[in-house]
Formats: sequence, structure tokens, C-alpha cells
Amino acid sequence: MSTIDQLNDNVSYMDDFQPLNSDEINTIKKAQDIMRALDSIACTACHYCTPGCPQQIPIPEIFEAMNRKLLFHDDEAALKRYHQKTNGKSKAKDCIACGQCEFACPQHLTIIEYVKRAPATFD
Repeated sequence: MSTIDQLNDNVSYMDDFQPLNSDEINTIKKAQDIMRALDSIACTACHYCTPGCPQQIPIPEIFEAMNRKLLFHDDEAALKRYHQKTNGKSKAKDCIACGQCEFACPQHLTIIEYVKRAPATFD
């Protein structure tokens, strides 16, 4: 925003703000419970884990492939995605478990543990 008009336009959507009612809040809580119960890797693909990786492993892309397998049980698509995203790059099996990725992860994921599972699935 560089002008007052832009500021006013951006905050105007709050003019008729209505907080969520109890039914809406309960629906969101149910959705959260369902999401928590899924067998998946909660990576948001922020890539904070990748710049300092000494092996230059494309961690979020590997997790994306793993989630395709875990969530959709589409082994073929997951394998294809893994090989597309690691083509010419390091693979999960190249992880040296240095921990840099886990230190950088804002979700505090156990990245090393997840990465160590990938070779059995994809390599």
C-alpha cells in the first residue's frame, strides 16, 4: 500500500465483520481433528530447511511426493513426482542427518526421520 486510498480499500472488507458463530467454530474444530488424524507430513513447503542443507536435498518436494502416497495411495504418481523433483539433484538417501533442516523448520518437523523413510519408498 502506498496511499491512504489503498489502505482504506484493503481494510474495507472488515466493515461488516461478523465473528464465527459456535456452529462454524465446531465445524472448523472437526476439520482440524480430521487433518490431525491423517497420516501425512505437515510440511508447508516454506523451504527454510533447504538453503543450509549440505547435500542440497529438495526436502519439501520429497515430502510432497510422500504425501501423495500417504494421502491418496497413488504410488505411481508419488514415484513419478519424486523422480521428477530429484532428477539431477540429491535424493533422500543422500541425507547425512546433520540436523540443519530441523533447526530451520518453523513447524518443528522431525525432517530427518521423514527423509530417512523416503528411500525405502522411492529409491
